[in-house]
Amino acid sequence: MELHQQWARLKWKRFKLPIRNLLKPDRRFLRRFLLQLPHFSFKSHDFSEDQFLDGNHSKDFDARDEKAQGWEMLVQEKDLKVFRRRTKAQYEIYEYKCVGSYYDISPRTFLDAQNDLEYRKEWDDNIITLELLEEEEDQELVRWVAKYPYPMYPREYIYVRRTWISEDEKTAVVNSDVVLPQEYPSTSSSNVRVCSYTSRMAIRAHKTWNDHGLDYVLTYSDNPEANIPRYVYNWIVNHGGPYFLGQAHKAAREIEAKGKVVRSAVEKALKRRRRQETTAADEQTATVNEATASEAGEAAPEVDTSDATPTSEPQEPRSESQTKESCSECAPSQSPSSEPLCVN
Repeated sequence: MELHQQWARLKWKRFKLPIRNLLKPDRRFLRRFLLQLPHFSFKSHDFSEDQFLDGNHSKDFDARDEKAQGWEMLVQEKDLKVFRRRTKAQYEIYEYKCVGSYYDISPRTFLDAQNDLEYRKEWDDNIITLELLEEEEDQELVRWVAKYPYPMYPREYIYVRRTWISEDEKTAVVNSDVVLPQEYPSTSSSNVRVCSYTSRMAIRAHKTWNDHGLDYVLTYSDNPEANIPRYVYNWIVNHGGPYFLGQAHKAAREIEAKGKVVRSAVEKALKRRRRQETTAADEQTATVNEATASEAGEAAPEVDTSDATPTSEPQEPRSESQTKESCSECAPSQSPSSEPLCVN
């Protein structure tokens, strides 16, 4: 019996070490696994002030020098011009720009009709899914699944969007930039994920933000991730900028006609603008105060004690060492202020 037990222990010792090594966690594997997890952050997709200022140029609204910048005109109407130009991508991908004006709606309603996701699902018939995934101040992470002609699969866009208002509050710019799958994965395998997409909508008020009259510049580019036949390509172009703008204009008119309440992106953008201005003003005030205090400390006048009123009893003359010892204490100032000053 003992021989059988010893043999069983020997067999267990032979396999014990490999099993322990198998169950022991591999730090390199764990690190690689953690690095592959989605790690989306708004900070990595924050738009700089210069990116918004690029959309605030009058030459873009007036559509001047387009040919010199490589733009080819596709449509020219009274209040609409459509351009395109080849991008630097490997494949034949174009960037489109629509420039135009509306006179019967306000800039606020035109912007809100596009930015309110729930309202947009009511009037945009090209939408399958449109939802807000995350939000941080005036930045939004949006998921949009768009229809494509049969037999093509729907296209899925996940992108960051931010609305910016100029200092004079007469121009708004909405920038959108795609988020890659490794940052935020898709939730459905039945859609084709679009990994190259940018859009910018710039709106300029003719008068004020709530009065009728505006100019707009819509610039967009995306790679549909497929070799598209000519008829499908034409469908995408027709259902792109010009078609979308017509729908957005109609939706904005409905807001004003029916007094529809929509979620406004303007207020959030204005709050950020005013908060930035307040922070900048506070920093400037603090800098001025520090500079003033530094100058005052360098030019602090010495207090003259020669005119001090003598006491009723005669005092003995003090030695130089006694005078130096008294400098470490604070004596009342001769100025009207009640704060003590160190007499040197």
